Amino acid sequence: MNFVIVGTNFISDTLLSAANTLPAFNLYGVCSRKQSSGEAFLSNHPNTDVKIFTSIEQVCQDPNVDAVYIAAPNSLHKQYAVMCLEAGKHVLGEKPSAANSQELNAILTAANANKRLYMEAMMTTHLPNFARLKNALSKIGKPRKFIGQYSQYSSRYDKYKNGERPNTFLPEFANGALLDLGVYPLYLLIALWGAPQRVSASGVLLDTGVDGAGDVLLNYDDKQAVISYSKISQGDNITEIQGERGRLRIHAVSQLKHIEFVANNGEVEVISDKFDEHFMKYEVAHFMQTINAQKRESDVNTHQLARDVMNVLDTARKQLGVVYPNDKNAAAD
Repeated sequence: MNFVIVGTNFISDTLLSAANTLPAFNLYGVCSRKQSSGEAFLSNHPNTDVKIFTSIEQVCQDPNVDAVYIAAPNSLHKQYAVMCLEAGKHVLGEKPSAANSQELNAILTAANANKRLYMEAMMTTHLPNFARLKNALSKIGKPRKFIGQYSQYSSRYDKYKNGERPNTFLPEFANGALLDLGVYPLYLLIALWGAPQRVSASGVLLDTGVDGAGDVLLNYDDKQAVISYSKISQGDNITEIQGERGRLRIHAVSQLKHIEFVANNGEVEVISDKFDEHFMKYEVAHFMQTINAQKRESDVNTHQLARDVMNVLDTARKQLGVVYPNDKNAAAD
């Protein structure tokens, strides 16, 4: 299957290293605004047959492209995804799928209209340890509390404090700590518990207008969850799902590196299997299998799951006071 990777950042590098372990995956091309950026990216993955595109239009016009992985800035996700879907390409869109719910709906409408697969590239739900986590939920008894944590001090924050304006802290790129890091525990929560009844958010805003850190409280009828995240401080990043008989402790919520069940009496049982360094290969494999099965929606990262997550992100951002130019453009449309 001929893939084009759009965006040449570290996540694209990680995905390509993983995808190259899959026999059915073929890197047909990379798309970057500069030829030199594409060449630099490919220097880490030598292959003389790979094309370098310098615009999304070129990707759309090439009939040999089967699928596109979009890892461009969040603000461009909707535009690029819709263009590729309308050109007959299947799309694997890096999280978050779009800047807001209106943009996500436009993507899903284009996917359905053109009979192509769109899947949000949230790797966590495709990992083998996700299935092990789900199977272990019964051990904790009646679930009562979910505490999801992802706080990682950004290397770009030092540049920001020195007066620079890195993309990761700019609203024009639809960025911020919630959409970058908080989305991981949030996605896991909603994949397990579904959409919440109520959402309440608070956080720390930077002078650019995006959130550097925050907390989102999500209420369900008989349980509650809190998502705690930051790009301006570092945490141990332990996520817990607590029940009446014990709790599941998750190390590194995005990758599910280690999971253990801790009973109320203190007994500990390891739930997770050995961690695979090529952890992104599972989502790519599922994406290709879904295409080959002629399905237009993943049965894991469903369209409804994407909608539910995006609705929470929209609500939380509104309460935080984080506004993107994309929001104004979507309202105008």
